[in-house]
Amino acid sequence: MSPTETATAALTLWREKIDALNLQLLALLENRGRAVDSIMALKQDLGVDTYDPNRESAMLAMIESQVAGPYSREQVGRVFRTIFEISRELGRNTRRLRGA
Repeated sequence: MSPTETATAALTLWREKIDALNLQLLALLENRGRAVDSIMALKQDLGVDTYDPNRESAMLAMIESQVAGPYSREQVGRVFRTIFEISRELGRNTRRLRGA
């Protein structure tokens, strides 16, 4: 096999690995979304505020403290702030669907 063919084969394998990791991330996000949905419903039943900025800050600090690379803490923080924002949207949808 030529060096080009070897590199192309390696690239294909890495792409397949990325595809599999993307699907794992999707499954984790979907599981997290179901958990958020359940939490929002419980909070609604309890009559408590669904948004807790202190909890969000604590989760973000815990996550960022575990970053080992290759992404920086700031980059990981951006990803999770986006996940938190989308989760709040999911919570608003949950409340709307439950008649809140």
